This record gives sequence, C-alpha cells and structure tokens, in this order.
Amino acid sequence: MVTLEGTYLFDAPQDVVWEAVQDPHVLSQALPGCERLEQVGENEYEGEINIRIGPVQGNFVGTVRLSDIQPPNSYTLELEGQGRPGYVKGAGSLSLESSGDSKTTLSYTGEAQLSGRIASVGQRLMDSSARSITRQGLESLDKQIQARLHPAPVPAAVPAAAPSATKPASASRPSAPAPAPPPSAPPPPSTTEVGLNVAKDVATDLLSDLEKQYAARDVAILLAGFAAIVWMWRMLFGHSKK
Repeated sequence: MVTLEGTYLFDAPQDVVWEAVQDPHVLSQALPGCERLEQVGENEYEGEINIRIGPVQGNFVGTVRLSDIQPPNSYTLELEGQGRPGYVKGAGSLSLESSGDSKTTLSYTGEAQLSGRIASVGQRLMDSSARSITRQGLESLDKQIQARLHPAPVPAAVPAAAPSATKPASASRPSAPAPAPPPSAPPPPSTTEVGLNVAKDVATDLLSDLEKQYAARDVAILLAGFAAIVWMWRMLFGHSKK
C-alpha cells in the first residue's frame, strides 16, 4: 500500500490550473515517464508510463477514470495499470483553492495497492519513490502552466532581400514570411532524469532517518548520563548528611 498526501502552490489563477489538470496533452508532458495519454471516453483516459523504483523498471499500461467532477474545484479519480513490473490499482482526489494574488493551492490524497515485482522493493523505498515522482510531476506541471501564461517571445521575421534590378517585375515580388512556430512548452523529464532524481530523494530521506536515529540515541545517552550523575550525587552526599 502506498499513501500520498500533500499540497502544491501554483503561481497561476485557479481556472488556468483547472484547465491544465484536465488536459491530456499537458498531463502527458508533465507526468514523469509518461509515454502516452489520450482520452478514450467521457472522463476516461488511457495511457502508458515507464517508471523505475529501485531495481524494478518497466512500462505500465492502464486507465484513469474521473468522477465527482466539480469545476473548477475538485474531482476524484480511479486508476488501474499493469505491466511486467506488476499491477497497480488506486484511487485519489484532487482539489484546487484560490490563494489570492492569482495563486492556486492544489491538494491531493491517494492510495494505491501494488502487486508483483514492484511490490517487492520494500515499503520505505516505495514511499520515498512515490513522493519523489509526485514532486517531479507537480514541478513539471508548473512549468507547463507557466509556459502557457508566459510564452517565449516569437523571433522577428527576417526581412526579405532587396530584389535585383536585372530580374523581371514578377520575380521581384517579396514572398510572404513563413508563419512563426507556436511557443513550445519545456520538454517532459526523461526516464533517466526521473530515475536520478528519485535516487537522490531516496538517499536524502535515508540520511534524514539516520540523523533522526542518531539524534534520538544522543538524547538517550544524555538522559542516561544525567540519571547516573544524580544517582552518584545521592549516593555520595545523601549518606553523608545522615
């Protein structure tokens, strides 16, 4: 069982974020390892994702179904997927809340049941990896939204060369400039980038746990030492007062 819960603050109006979290194209560019995501029915999507958790890597093919849709505030979702790494089935919810100054807070909760090889990597590694993948996905989604709000400036068209005096009038007409390509959003993170970031986040979590364990041990040693000093004080000076 993997459980996720958290929030993310977008520097964008709520209606823009709502539109993004329902756009298959935007989500396919934001989800780490997503290779395909397309709408196959009303509020139903089918996709393929390539992920790596510890030593287990592979493709999952599955479906996502949205329900209880309350525009532009919230929806719930159910997902099922399977592949060589195993099987996953989960459910969750997403909600948006305007935070003022054109900012939006996204809150999410979810649980997923895993089976197969992917379930054998251990709960600690699974939890850290799931948090890392979620964080990377939200950061990538934020970049997609910002690219929509603030598109890169389109380069100015290069002026046509002056016509030659020896050419006939029909050949001297300047051709219409080619239409500029639409501003592109940042590319989605590659599977390698996602895997490296997951490994870094897992290592950070493990170091944090070790620091907490050592801190607890040090406190226990200090308390034990203080108790020993008090006991010796009573033994030495308590008897001398009698």
